[in-house]
Amino acid sequence: MRIRTLAAAAVMAGLAVLGGAGQAGAHGDTIVFKISALGDGHTRAAATWANDNDPVTDKVAATLSATADDGRTVGPWKLEAVAGTPGTFTTALALPPGHWAVTVESGFPALGRGQADLTVTAVPGTTAGEGGTAGPAVPPSSAAPTGTPAAVAETADSADAGPNWVIAVAAVLAAVAAVVVSAALLRRRRAAR
Repeated sequence: MRIRTLAAAAVMAGLAVLGGAGQAGAHGDTIVFKISALGDGHTRAAATWANDNDPVTDKVAATLSATADDGRTVGPWKLEAVAGTPGTFTTALALPPGHWAVTVESGFPALGRGQADLTVTAVPGTTAGEGGTAGPAVPPSSAAPTGTPAAVAETADSADAGPNWVIAVAAVLAAVAAVVVSAALLRRRRAAR
C-alpha cells in the first residue's frame, strides 16, 4: 500500500511539473527587443518572445539606457506600454539630438535585452538639459523612424532556446523509475523474510 502511495505521489508530482513546464515553455524564457527611434526623439522597443516571436503582451518591467558618441548618458528610463500596440513600449522622455547607443533590458516577465544605434535629429521645441537629459517630454507620435535599428542582441542562442518540456519529461521519467526500482527492492526484501 505504501508503494502505491509513493508511486501515485511521484506521478502527480510529474504531472504538476509537466503542466507548469508547458505553460512556462509556451513562449520560452527570453525576451528580444527591437529598438527604433521616432522623429520626436522617443524610442520604441518591440518586445517578442525569443522562442516563437509572439509579441510580449504581459506587463513588462524594463528600462532603457543610452550613451551618446560625445559621452552623454541617459537612463535608466522606465519603459511604458504603447496603447493599442501589443508588445510595443516607449519612454516618457525623448532622447536629445545626437547619435546614441541604446540598450533596453527587462527583468519581468522574463530576462530580455536589445541594442541599437540610433541617430536623433533636432526636435523643434525641445532642448537637452544638463547631463544629457531630454527637455520637455513630447508625446510619442506615429512619425516614421529616423534612426536605423541595429541587429537585435539575443540573450540565448537559437540552439539554447529549445523547449523546456524535454527536461521536465526527463525529470518525471527519472522520478518514476526511482519509485519503480524502490518498490521492486522493497518487494525483494519482504519476500526474503
